[in-house]
Amino acid sequence: MPIARFQLPDGRVARFEVPEGTSPEQAQSMIQSQLPAISQPAAPGLPESLRPRTAASEGSPGARQDLTTTQRVYQAVRPYAAPVVEALGAGGGALLGGGAGTVLGPVGTATGAVGGAGLGYGIAKEALELADVYLGGKAPRQGAAHVIEPVRNILEGATFEAGGRVVGPLLQKGLGKLADLRQMPQNKAASIARNALGPDLPEAINALKASQGTGVSAAQATADINSPTWQALIARTTARDPRFLRALEESQGEVSLNALVKLAGGATATEARTTNQVAKQTLNDITSPARQASLSRANKGMDVAALENQAAQDAAAAAQKVQQVRTLESGKNKAIDAYYKYGIDDTTGTIIPGQQANHMGSLAQDAERWASKAADASLNLGQGSRYSQAAADTLRAAGVKPLETQPLVDSLRKITRDPEFAGNDVMRASVDNLTRDLIEWTGKGGVIDARALDAIRKNSVNAAVRDLLKGQDPGVQREAAASVMARVKPMIVDAVEAAGGKGYRSYLEDYAKGMQDIAKQKLSGKALDLWKNDKDAFVRLVKGESPETVEKILGPGKYNIAVELAENTLDTLHSEAAKVLRNATIKSQVEGGQTALKELLLQHMSKFRFPSYMSALITATNKSLNILENKIGRKTMGTLTEALKTPEGAANLLESLPAAERTRVLRLIGDPSKWSAPARATVTGTTAAGVNMLAPDRNVENEFVR
Repeated sequence: MPIARFQLPDGRVARFEVPEGTSPEQAQSMIQSQLPAISQPAAPGLPESLRPRTAASEGSPGARQDLTTTQRVYQAVRPYAAPVVEALGAGGGALLGGGAGTVLGPVGTATGAVGGAGLGYGIAKEALELADVYLGGKAPRQGAAHVIEPVRNILEGATFEAGGRVVGPLLQKGLGKLADLRQMPQNKAASIARNALGPDLPEAINALKASQGTGVSAAQATADINSPTWQALIARTTARDPRFLRALEESQGEVSLNALVKLAGGATATEARTTNQVAKQTLNDITSPARQASLSRANKGMDVAALENQAAQDAAAAAQKVQQVRTLESGKNKAIDAYYKYGIDDTTGTIIPGQQANHMGSLAQDAERWASKAADASLNLGQGSRYSQAAADTLRAAGVKPLETQPLVDSLRKITRDPEFAGNDVMRASVDNLTRDLIEWTGKGGVIDARALDAIRKNSVNAAVRDLLKGQDPGVQREAAASVMARVKPMIVDAVEAAGGKGYRSYLEDYAKGMQDIAKQKLSGKALDLWKNDKDAFVRLVKGESPETVEKILGPGKYNIAVELAENTLDTLHSEAAKVLRNATIKSQVEGGQTALKELLLQHMSKFRFPSYMSALITATNKSLNILENKIGRKTMGTLTEALKTPEGAANLLESLPAAERTRVLRLIGDPSKWSAPARATVTGTTAAGVNMLAPDRNVENEFVR
């Protein structure tokens, strides 16, 4: 199909498709009929009469007049409102004019629609003319223009076909600009947010979607992405809603506090300390029975010693009685001999009456009686000795034996002769103090009460260390005492266990484990205190950079927090430390992104709104950002504020449809061939088949393309 080209007054070139066989005169007529529709400016703008006048155009430097607020608003809105007013005027007039079809049939419908469109279009143009005069500063019409211009507007609207010549393009332009006007804050906000991220946009969207529903903010969800401009933008916009920031801080702080309080056993230092003391008392209550039982069993050795001592005594007494029997028997025999010597006539064998003989006979009888008693006593004592020894042997067989001091003292003194401890004053003083206390508390038979030995174990070494290291740091004293106890404690425990105090070692292990758990809870309390008052120190503690603090609480040699604490406790501490580091990262990025944020906002500010006082002379970034935020617009900043609070809002904003994509949708409005038949018939006044009633032989596809 032939193409006709025509240059418009504004310099643009219009291209038209004309039917085969069209003469130049006919083509010229067709082109002239379309010029009013296609000679509109390519982009929305003010009429020449309403455009700002420069000093040069006015002819003098002071010719420009200041506009009122209403006039400025009108001039800002007119490029978007004018197409809508024209489209609605033409479309509404066409629908009203189409009512002629009820009287004149299809021809009346088509004719009325075209005439109505022209009249409606003319009325809309006249309304805009009045607004331009009273609000836009346009000069009123002069002379014949009062009549010519209104008529030309009506004829201009009447020459447009309702099948797409005016309704579609104008509706497209009007709705498009209206949508742009309504969506401008949203679009500008989305553009600012996307440009703040730059190449990190896909990663940020993924991070935001992954963090939805976790209770974190948009800034926290993207903290691992190195995007200072983005973080600075979030910080500036969310700071406009301090209530949100306060609520977020309180809710997240409460979660962290509760997690740490659970580990520490209290929300305050006093509560944690009380919990610690209660735990110690509970531990004592639980382990004390085992301690008492083991020490009581060890003290059974004292019974063994007593039995063995009694057996020895009885045996010695029995031996004495035996010796007594022998002596008495010898005396009896001598008395009998004397009796026969002094009381019997050797010749006749008869008894010679006399005092001396009677006395010897009496002595012999007494000696026999005494010997019998001594013999009985010897038997009883011997039997008692055997019984006592048997009982002692039974206890020994059961693992009970006397807790003797001397073997333990000898073992301890060997330590001081060990070359490894040569010159170790702490070790020597501790051993000396121990042996002195052991000897002092040793009872009969060289046996010491197990309870006394247990107390000496706890007190003597610490007392010796305190005396020797008086004035030293408590941590140094604890470490020195621990070094000595590591060597002497096994000897004491072995002695108690060997004496029959089975369970003493287990008791000490259980008690130490319980105390260690209490110490770990105390360490968690320290972590809570640091979290409240010194976040950096809290992170250092959790990351293992404060071994001295750990060792001070858990004891000598226990300085590695990663080894000493349980996995679930470490997980909680690491989680809270990660939150602190995350917020520190955000803060660092915010500080580093201020200048870039200023540049970003400058790029998204309309040129005509660029303040004259915003220049290179303004170096205070915060002040610049305050100015820029005001100039960007309240609605745009409000959109950013709401969207950038949560991962959901930020992701939705970043994924919102860009203006270029919306334009594709709006183009459908301006192309009636893409409409459904009923819609096209209703709006354009055509039949359901989409045929133009004014030119039924013409196909929509043959329309000119501008």
